[in-house]
Amino acid sequence: MEGDEILMQNIKNILSSYETEYIEDYKTVWIKTKLLKSGDLLEVAKALKENGLRTISTVSATDFLEENKIEMNYFFEDLLTKRNCWLKCDIPREIELCVIDSITPLFVGASWHEREVFSMFGVKFTNHPDLRPIIVSQDFYGKTPFRKDFDWDAHEADIVTNMNTIVDSFANEELENDKKLDPHGSEMILNWGPTHPASGPIRLKVHCDGEEVLGIDPDIGFVWRALEHLVTKKDFIGAIVAVERLCFMDNINSMVGYCQAVEEIAGVEITEFAKYMRVVLGEVARLSSHMMGMAGVYNALGLHTVMMWNMDMREFFLDFLESYSGARIATAAIEPGGVRYSLEPKMLEELQKALDKFDATKEDIRSIFVKNPTMKLRGAKIGIISADEVLDYALCGVVARASGVKTDIRIDEPYGAYANITMDYITQESGSAQDRMIQIFAEMEQSVDIIKQAKKHIEAKVASAEFDLTKDHMVKVPKKLPKGEAISRVEWARGEVLMHLVTAEKATSPYRLKLKAPSFNHTMMLNHLLEGKTLSDIPLIFGSLYICQGDLDR
Repeated sequence: MEGDEILMQNIKNILSSYETEYIEDYKTVWIKTKLLKSGDLLEVAKALKENGLRTISTVSATDFLEENKIEMNYFFEDLLTKRNCWLKCDIPREIELCVIDSITPLFVGASWHEREVFSMFGVKFTNHPDLRPIIVSQDFYGKTPFRKDFDWDAHEADIVTNMNTIVDSFANEELENDKKLDPHGSEMILNWGPTHPASGPIRLKVHCDGEEVLGIDPDIGFVWRALEHLVTKKDFIGAIVAVERLCFMDNINSMVGYCQAVEEIAGVEITEFAKYMRVVLGEVARLSSHMMGMAGVYNALGLHTVMMWNMDMREFFLDFLESYSGARIATAAIEPGGVRYSLEPKMLEELQKALDKFDATKEDIRSIFVKNPTMKLRGAKIGIISADEVLDYALCGVVARASGVKTDIRIDEPYGAYANITMDYITQESGSAQDRMIQIFAEMEQSVDIIKQAKKHIEAKVASAEFDLTKDHMVKVPKKLPKGEAISRVEWARGEVLMHLVTAEKATSPYRLKLKAPSFNHTMMLNHLLEGKTLSDIPLIFGSLYICQGDLDR
């Protein structure tokens, strides 16, 4: 066997030591298995970690009401050798019996994911160090909103009680803080957000002693829209409306991830033209997000010139999206079966204008961005994330690569036309706040290069009549799908988005869609990075983590 096969066989050997329903190859870099005993979870997880799978991408639950069980899904990854294991097991659905061991003591990056499953499904994780509700507001505490028998209508009808619950909880929290703190001391708890200009809709509960930060407790969920529930109320095409709102700054790539899962279950292969169009549209969306993200950080630091230059450049790429889809932000440009619209020559002209604008502007941005003295003085010494922390906390995208970790789904598990694109990992070294900003700019240049490659390929195929722009953009996908499940990963602007789609027999809509997005794990790092720092460090470190509240709260 070759090296990669030996490494994958090692995982199978570990799993075969336990009672399983099956152990099977799933895609090139995934092994899928189901444990017969949930009590074996900790031992298996420990063995996988010792074999190099030290990253837990996410933990997900599926409520099978008719079968009276909760199926747990764990997605273990080895970011270095690109081996992954999708592990499942069943636990009882009865709320008093719905218990499983926590893997957080082994995988610190699992902490918030287990808290999310606890909040949405009522699964209790034994020995979890901090099993509090997360994302949901106080009116949902203990109500398991993602279980199939949850009565959404009854909950939403009681809006006055719900609002009073939230208000009372906040007031009680303030009273408890007053009791804990010495009125004559210098310690206090500050609310940074949810209306701070740099924070967006997130509240950081900052415990500080004067200017020194003693601890950060992020309060997320201010823009929670229950997207994972909403998609189950739509048909497979209509679900696009919810999926693309994972984050408006890069809505294209989230749609690609969802559509790939649908296409896998449907057994549909899209056309070569559609694959290249997904690359073009995806990289344009990535650029749009990077420009917005970089602009936001520098605006928070008071460097408005960088923000204005980036926003001006971004408009040219939005012009292309508008010419293609009729919309600049919520484009709905991707759907199962390919891309929604055909391509016209004038659209490529708009794209070329955007590329020319970038080439003409990038050196001006580089001169004030890379050489910026404020960033060099402040950003190079704070917010440092090591490569080991990337693996332990399941960090990804810009944040991971800025710490020198070579991870990129477009290379590790190519999709669309990326297997035919010439590209390599771009990384930095120290993992500082400055490195993360430099990484964003470097990836903007990479995206422009990828677009140029894909555009050239499309133009050549059109010229040779191998692409028919009037019909090659879409193949038919059945309205009803068979019973099945699939996972799909894409390299989103902020990193890995993993989607786990479950369908019932003759399904016209998703039964379950898990959305794993990068800002969740990145926000988990805030206390680790800010403890012992000063209040003035919060905007820079927070901004450098490239967090989007949309994909944080989902």
